[in-house]
Amino acid sequence: MTRVGMGGEVNMSTLQYVQPTEEQKVVMQNFRDKYEALFNELKTLEKGRGMSLCLTKLEESAMWLNKAITKND
Repeated sequence: MTRVGMGGEVNMSTLQYVQPTEEQKVVMQNFRDKYEALFNELKTLEKGRGMSLCLTKLEESAMWLNKAITKND
């Protein structure tokens, strides 16, 4: 499946898996470790709707970061 951008360029589907390079894997793991430390620290705070949303958005931003690192957009 391909996608045509506004400029007429054809891009790989953003729905397909992109195998990260070894260098990208190192960068991704470095950020994953930082996200995990922040996630664990946040979990020590009072629970509630706001904290649930905070943790969800943190997870979401980690996903988008991986997508950005592999330039799959």
